[in-house]
Amino acid sequence: MSDISLDPPPPHAARAPASERLLNAYVVAVLLFLALPIFIVVPLAFSDDVSLSFPPHGFSLRWFANIWARPEFASAFALSAAIAVFATALSLVAGTLAAVGLVRHQFPGRDSLVTFFMTPLIFPAIVLGAAVALMLAPMGLLRSFWGLALAHTVLTFPYVLRTAVATLSEIDRALGEAAYTLGANRWKTFRHVTLPLMRPGLLAGATFALIVSFDEFTVSMFLVGPGMMTLPLEMYNYAEFSLDPTIAAISTILLIITSVAILVIEKLVGLGKQFS
Repeated sequence: MSDISLDPPPPHAARAPASERLLNAYVVAVLLFLALPIFIVVPLAFSDDVSLSFPPHGFSLRWFANIWARPEFASAFALSAAIAVFATALSLVAGTLAAVGLVRHQFPGRDSLVTFFMTPLIFPAIVLGAAVALMLAPMGLLRSFWGLALAHTVLTFPYVLRTAVATLSEIDRALGEAAYTLGANRWKTFRHVTLPLMRPGLLAGATFALIVSFDEFTVSMFLVGPGMMTLPLEMYNYAEFSLDPTIAAISTILLIITSVAILVIEKLVGLGKQFS
């Protein structure tokens, strides 16, 4: 028969479950707070009220029809999509090459160079927008498509570099050395061994780059010219003079597109693994 101890349990044994429950409650509260705008915007998109009011008093699809009745939204969507695709493609090429140089080679100032590449994530967007505008003006690219696309590339490049470096760091160098011993040169080794292994990280980085570029507002505000307006800026201009739920309908459509894209990428490569 085993002895039954009458001593009180150690203090830490009772505090551990309580602290864990408190931490879980805190995490749930933070997640609910972050998701709160979604719970408000989506019902507003289906409201039949003529102005923004919550909760909605009826159901209607008139605001989705209003989007298609206004061609400026379609042209702004096309411009944002074109810029996002260009910026993502250029960021993929530059980010992949930079990751190979940073991970496969050791040189003085390597850590400082990584920090420099990540500065667009740290600088205030309004400061970055003014700096990019001053840089593009002497090049004659201000108020042009290519200037706007290059500015978005500056913003999206760190996301691709981050995932590319994380993925490449996990690839065993012995695989490349094995390709060398079998007669492959550096280009064939990169193309047939390294690049396919980096594909999950590059795909994840491209997804984030596409979303960031499409959603960019502050930097674009410094660079757009007459006749060219990105979708976030067009939505802002519309909301200045109209307070109907059309903006909520556009936001709902973008939310659905973004959610589907993230779910597809998560299914294919697992975004959580790339940022763990």
